[in-house]
Amino acid sequence: MKKTKSKLEWFKKNIVIVPVVAAIIAGTFTSVRYVLSLTDTITANQETIFKMESKITNSTADINDLKQRLSAAEATWSMAENLYRQLADTVRDHTYDLKDLTR
Repeated sequence: MKKTKSKLEWFKKNIVIVPVVAAIIAGTFTSVRYVLSLTDTITANQETIFKMESKITNSTADINDLKQRLSAAEATWSMAENLYRQLADTVRDHTYDLKDLTR
């Protein structure tokens, strides 16, 4: 007849399996936790990228608006310079006319 093995004998015989199973369980848990952490990081980065893209779009619109306003200001400045020259020429002409009249 076969002698039934006691639990202690079974444990002694299979002592190598216990750390291996523990390592597999710990590795699986760590891997799953790492993947979940990466997923959270990816989600947070996607939200940040979306916010940055909207800010860039708004900034581009603001820059275009400023360019248009600057162009309008430059055109106004050029017009003012031209009007000043015309006014200066007219005043000079009137000065000459007054000199002619006083002679």
